[in-house]
Amino acid sequence: MYSFLRISEASALALHSVGVLARHGDTKTSNLELSSALAVSEHHLAKVHQRLVHANVLKAVRGPSGGFRFARPANEITLMEIVEAIEGPFSPSQCLLGREQCQSECCILGKMSTSINDQVRDFLNNTTADKLATMAGEL
Repeated sequence: MYSFLRISEASALALHSVGVLARHGDTKTSNLELSSALAVSEHHLAKVHQRLVHANVLKAVRGPSGGFRFARPANEITLMEIVEAIEGPFSPSQCLLGREQCQSECCILGKMSTSINDQVRDFLNNTTADKLATMAGEL
């Protein structure tokens, strides 16, 4: 199966982890609990969480009863912030062949690519972390 939307495993982990945290509300959740809930490597998820802490998306609470929680209200954190914390600035390619510049004056897929990129950008910019708590059933 092919998909136009491709995000890295790290970005997918970040979004899913934030979704679990959104369901937990203001409760601290350990990296072990999050990795178990997502059935992923605790070590890999810890690296993802470090990036989210550095980007002021999450706050790490140290100690035996520590864990992660949102650094600010979840309704102020956009999905774009989460993805950019992992991937860097959103910079979609206009060419599906991966070229920096189109080799043709009349690309048959150019407008579709631009339209999809615009939709993805709008969705990421206009959807906040708190929405991830309920989105799974809607998508």
